[in-house]
Amino acid sequence: MLDQNARDNNKLFNKVVFMKNNKLVIGLLALAAFSSSAAYASSTTISTKYEQTFRESQDFKVKFGVGHVFDNDIGIAFEHQRRWRDEVSGRPELAENLFGFGYTYSLDEDNRWSIQPKIEYKFNPGSETMRPMVRLNYRVNDDWRVGARYRYEYQTFSEGGGDRSRINRIDGYIGYALTDQIGLAWNSSYAYVLGDTGSMYTGSSDRWEHEFGAAYRVNSANTLAVTYKRKDETREGASFNAGEHNDAVQLTYSYRF
Repeated sequence: MLDQNARDNNKLFNKVVFMKNNKLVIGLLALAAFSSSAAYASSTTISTKYEQTFRESQDFKVKFGVGHVFDNDIGIAFEHQRRWRDEVSGRPELAENLFGFGYTYSLDEDNRWSIQPKIEYKFNPGSETMRPMVRLNYRVNDDWRVGARYRYEYQTFSEGGGDRSRINRIDGYIGYALTDQIGLAWNSSYAYVLGDTGSMYTGSSDRWEHEFGAAYRVNSANTLAVTYKRKDETREGASFNAGEHNDAVQLTYSYRF
């Protein structure tokens, strides 16, 4: 059976699935990954995602991701994202390219505690952002996992110059094995702008978001997941969905080998 340290390695990726005693536990992060009972740490995960909102001027996103965890506990990841908006653009346009590099280290002999430093660099049209972060994980028992993460976002490039945004983000994670094949997860995050410039989509300097996820392990290689994303209200003066919770639903399929 894959040891806890190997399972924790796969938390480098947006939806992480753990299995212990043939039970599934998932935690929400940046790419979809699946950890089976195979007796090796090195693994590759390929994921595809579809996300959409439901308010005025619906937002649609298609994502493709690939990640690999090496035997030395180092993980790398890449995600490509395209998006389009109803009544705004009729075809998918580049939204984001994301590169990630991280490492997992077990803090105790029982492998109950682990820490994961990671750095991401993302490219959006007209801007680039560096995101160093660190996550602490704790295995409560065979069914429950909890974790906390701090992430700092610094805009390294902004088209046209001007002030570059800086953001602090704090996340909390809970994962639970409901059955041998079904896992549930909750991710709550709070973010706020540093300094006097910039604002969130809320129109203020901070915002809350929550993600509720469920994953189904089809077999040792294939996993399906659905995530509901609950967002703060959009600012009153926004061009679209003003004063609304522009929530989203994301469907994920991941293949691990």
